Amino acid sequence: MNTMTKHVLHRTKCYLAGNIENSNAPGSWRDQVKNELRETGILFFDPLKKPFLDSVNEDKEHMVRLAKLREEGRFEDLSKIMRKIRVEDLSLVDRADFLIASISAKTASWGTAEEVFWANRMKKPIFLVVAEGQRACPFWIFGTLPSDQIYGKIEDVIAEIKEIDSGAANIDLTRWKIFREEFR
Repeated sequence: MNTMTKHVLHRTKCYLAGNIENSNAPGSWRDQVKNELRETGILFFDPLKKPFLDSVNEDKEHMVRLAKLREEGRFEDLSKIMRKIRVEDLSLVDRADFLIASISAKTASWGTAEEVFWANRMKKPIFLVVAEGQRACPFWIFGTLPSDQIYGKIEDVIAEIKEIDSGAANIDLTRWKIFREEFR
């Protein structure tokens, strides 16, 4: 599809998947994406700033609290909190039209892996950035996602989304399920 229409992605929803637990700056790449794609009108679901009325945002203080619960062996309390977070995050993946995910090949991120695989099962477009570059991408991912959805830099993803939004890039309609504007 090549519509050459400005703002093809206007009011679509994008989930920003990436590790929070083992990250020094989990919000930095997310903020970059939101800032650089502001003009597109894409609505971003950021797990650090959840849209639900009763959500607890996963900020540094919250992460310290979770680590303390784990350290103290208060696993039932930890499980109760994390089950709510998991349900909310996967609900956002369900509601998203596409994902941008950032991973490190050297750091396991269980939530991000589940979010990416969850979205892939629904055949949603996924823009996966591997911090160490495409050549470091785990083998399993190459068996999961089309190789053209794997990137080495967030800037490449931003550029690709801008091309799609402008109508300059073709999109794969077997993955992209974009509602007509009046239904968004």
